[in-house]
Amino acid sequence: MRKLVRAQTTERLKKLDAELGRVAHKPKDADAIHDLRVSIRRLSRELQVFRAWFEPGQVKGIRRRLRKLMAHCAAVRNCDIAIEVLRAAGWRNPGLLAGLEQEGRRMREDLARKLANWRRRDRVLEWRRHLRVKRSAASRELQDSTDESARRLLPAMMEDLFRAGREATRPDSSHHRMHQFRLKTKRVRYTLELFESVYGRRTKQVMDSLKGLQEKLGAINDCATTLTMIGRRRGAAGMVRRLAGEREAEFRGYWKKHFGPRERARWEAVLSATDGKK
Repeated sequence: MRKLVRAQTTERLKKLDAELGRVAHKPKDADAIHDLRVSIRRLSRELQVFRAWFEPGQVKGIRRRLRKLMAHCAAVRNCDIAIEVLRAAGWRNPGLLAGLEQEGRRMREDLARKLANWRRRDRVLEWRRHLRVKRSAASRELQDSTDESARRLLPAMMEDLFRAGREATRPDSSHHRMHQFRLKTKRVRYTLELFESVYGRRTKQVMDSLKGLQEKLGAINDCATTLTMIGRRRGAAGMVRRLAGEREAEFRGYWKKHFGPRERARWEAVLSATDGKK
């Protein structure tokens, strides 16, 4: 486990550093900002899952800084997404779109300043130097093998995912509930990635299904974010709500197809077979 934690930490810090540099050089690149957000989530999740292997103060401080950086990235992305959603919904009034574009430029300037400060301080290098994996401890988590850790975490997370999914797909489910389910889906996917060496290629179908689920839920959340940003503009809001309804129907259909009883049984079999074979 110690070897796994060290390898995953090194890999995710390296990826974060690369994405920070990419956005710093191309602050207008929406794909680069998206990739930076993903690298932040993956590192934060890794530090959370393996928190027993680090000094508590170190992890808490790093995750706090990551959340602040994520907020700056989200502010930029929300403007871009709102424009995309309005266009997808059929909105053509240029005034609202122009206002969102102007707000997006301002948010990009804020993000650029934040990244310049990060790079000047070389935060990632600082974390590499001070984030140390413990050699030993008395807690059960630090005595588990990689297989035991996977069995302790993932089957329970998957069971909780299916329970939450049934709630989120109900006809009366709110956008807030769907958003919370979306966050849960991300946590399961990123945790499963951490134990790729345990499961190997057997989880490919599971990962593909989770990714597709994230995308469906993300499309709904984009509509909810847009509604928050455009406020009381009735014409635009009505068009976005109709688009959200279409996306909710797609999400429910996807869940029924990829997360039914047969799929759940197959997933349970995959997650219980932690023998390292690929």
